Amino acid sequence: MTGTLAKFVLKKIRLVKQPILKIAGFAFVLAVISLPSIAQDTVHTQQPSVPSKQNIFSVGLGAQYGFVFAHSEAVRNTKGSHPYGGELLLSWQRNDQKTWDLCNCYPRKGLLLGYYDYDNAILGKGIVSAYFLEPTYRLNRNIFFSFRGAAGLAWLTNPYDSQHNSENMSYSTVVNMYTTVGLGLWWRLNEKWRINTSVNYQHISNGGMKQPNKGLNYPTAGLAINYIPQPMPYFSGQRSQEKYWQHQRGRWDFGLFGTAKRIQNDSGQSIRVPIIGIQTQVAKQVGRINALTAGIEVSGDRSVDIQLEKDSIKASAIRAAVLGGHEFLLGKFIFSQRIGVYFFDQTPYFDAWFHCWGINYRINKSLGVGLNLKAHKQVAEYFDFRFVYSFRGFEKQ
Repeated sequence: MTGTLAKFVLKKIRLVKQPILKIAGFAFVLAVISLPSIAQDTVHTQQPSVPSKQNIFSVGLGAQYGFVFAHSEAVRNTKGSHPYGGELLLSWQRNDQKTWDLCNCYPRKGLLLGYYDYDNAILGKGIVSAYFLEPTYRLNRNIFFSFRGAAGLAWLTNPYDSQHNSENMSYSTVVNMYTTVGLGLWWRLNEKWRINTSVNYQHISNGGMKQPNKGLNYPTAGLAINYIPQPMPYFSGQRSQEKYWQHQRGRWDFGLFGTAKRIQNDSGQSIRVPIIGIQTQVAKQVGRINALTAGIEVSGDRSVDIQLEKDSIKASAIRAAVLGGHEFLLGKFIFSQRIGVYFFDQTPYFDAWFHCWGINYRINKSLGVGLNLKAHKQVAEYFDFRFVYSFRGFEKQ
């Protein structure tokens, strides 16, 4: 049965160039077809609880198909494009008591390598490589739900060039930052095979390091088959009910961030200028993997200062804002989503509010490093790198 199903899947993956509704319909057909295989496997007795600390390794092959989101007039020449491509995924899934107590889930981490044809001569093709985190929740013995966040790099073949590709307003560098978020359903066929259907929102941008940089945004639907060489039963013991976070004070973060932005000076030369800022915020944990945040950021952008001089505007290039948001606490990694509002901004170039998406890695309890994307509506302003010092984990007396 498994061999027949695998051949069927490989044959149908060829539909990736067809309209997205056909892929969604195919995913539904696969779900229906998989039911007999699932039923055959469920006659076995329930797997016993195991205190396993060994990760579950899997290899996945998948296909993605979607459409380009032409979010502004400058990129209308990409409307109607339908990116398609393939992915290779290597993942390691946690399966132990400590992780179960933390999130009541089986978080997956891994590496993603993908190839895309953007279905448009202006946009060209690309290779993406990223590290991903994917908390995975068990709905029943054979069906899992997950959400994924990934960040990495994209190598693109056809950046903006004033002479050879002047119509590409989406990106202007060969190497760009790549991020994606998505939701997925996992269907357990048997101990070694899984089918994964997903919807994703993918974004590519150089973070404003070189213009033009309107960004490449493309939602996709995905279908993948995963193989587990050495399966093991999932941990299913009793979850600890201790709400330890209620006895902790807020975590205070103090950070320094910055990046370099490429612009053209008055002589037409391409130069890099700095963006430097400081941040302070407090984060209060409200669940095993959730925290709420509030803070202030102040930044100075030399490129804005130069633009103000060109426009003969007497104003400060310094901007200050208050921010509030949420964090996913996933071990040493923290995924953050924040919304900010300027309380000091004398420039005429930006909206009053913005949003930020970040990933931070905790080196230890006090030190962290991270990457943050700042955007106004659908247009990325810049990526920055952050060094953060934290006071955290103080217990109430």
